[in-house]
Amino acid sequence: MKSAVIAILLSFFSLTAFSQDTGCLQTLNLASDEFNAGRFFGIPSMLKKCLDQGFTDEQKFQAYYLLAQVYLILDDPIAAEDSYLKLLKADPEFVATPENDPIDLVYLSKKFTATPRFTPHFMFGGNVSLIRTIHENNTEGYPVDKTNKLRPNFQFGGGLDWNINDNLSLGGEVLFALKSFKVVKNKISLDDRQEMIERQTWFDVPLYVKYRDNSGKIRPYGYAGFSLNALIGSNVELRLENQSPTLTEKGSQVTTEGPNEKVGYKRIFLNRSLLVGGGLYYKVGRNFIFADVRYMAGLNNVVNDKKNYLDKDGNFSSTIGRYRWIGDAYRLDNISLSVGFVKPLYAPRRIKHANTKKVMRDISKEGNK
Repeated sequence: MKSAVIAILLSFFSLTAFSQDTGCLQTLNLASDEFNAGRFFGIPSMLKKCLDQGFTDEQKFQAYYLLAQVYLILDDPIAAEDSYLKLLKADPEFVATPENDPIDLVYLSKKFTATPRFTPHFMFGGNVSLIRTIHENNTEGYPVDKTNKLRPNFQFGGGLDWNINDNLSLGGEVLFALKSFKVVKNKISLDDRQEMIERQTWFDVPLYVKYRDNSGKIRPYGYAGFSLNALIGSNVELRLENQSPTLTEKGSQVTTEGPNEKVGYKRIFLNRSLLVGGGLYYKVGRNFIFADVRYMAGLNNVVNDKKNYLDKDGNFSSTIGRYRWIGDAYRLDNISLSVGFVKPLYAPRRIKHANTKKVMRDISKEGNK
């Protein structure tokens, strides 16, 4: 019995909702017919009930689009502006154009904008680091063969764009990044091979100017700027392999290796980089997902030369004798590929200085046809 009552109630509410949706759609169609027939005065009252409680967002947009034109024809600019503002709240990305919309509505549209003041985004991805050697340090009295090798790592974080207009913005981010690289040196002590893997932990704070397309499903963008980079931790994994060893009883090579060495005290904490990047936004509803490629070029020596030969207690470093290793002075570059999510904070509003000159030129062209 109870389940039967619930089923009846659900059926009732479903029929009521369906009836309301169908009724409001019919009301919207009737209002459009009245408009096309030139009967304007009754349209606002006809749409009021469904605007208050029945229309979907898409239907609200259509209704306010119709009302804005009605009030312009009835010479009620205040009501026309109020309708257009509500139209933008229903569809913040609507842009009136002379090709698709009445010219008086295009003129009215220039008094408003829905461009978000701020646009937050979140991102994660992978990166590789490239070292640019300033000068080499080694324990030998002659040059050694050196190879720098890439190692993949990752970063994640978020940022905020302050939008100057539909295309131009100023942006900033805070990113947590793990970065790593490998250096292999041969001919240490004539015939030994040295491997060094450095793993670093960073907080990057990029600041940039961005230019983006503001229409279409896929929207390219590009940016350039400056970054502050805080190196909060670094350690090295060292290995020295004797290429012409004295054999042990088992006949294996003798290799010197041990636990990772913390070298953060040998590094500069606050660093600087130039950055350039770009990517694509892909529109999903009112939000976006994006793919971003970025290059950061280090501007300063990451190594603290005064402490490069010392251990954390200020004594001569044991890594020099044990692994025959002294870190080179270098700048660090980074290439990253990220994906992310953008949530525009739309803000439909009237603007102080409307740019209507272009619309006036369009009106003149229409009049001259």
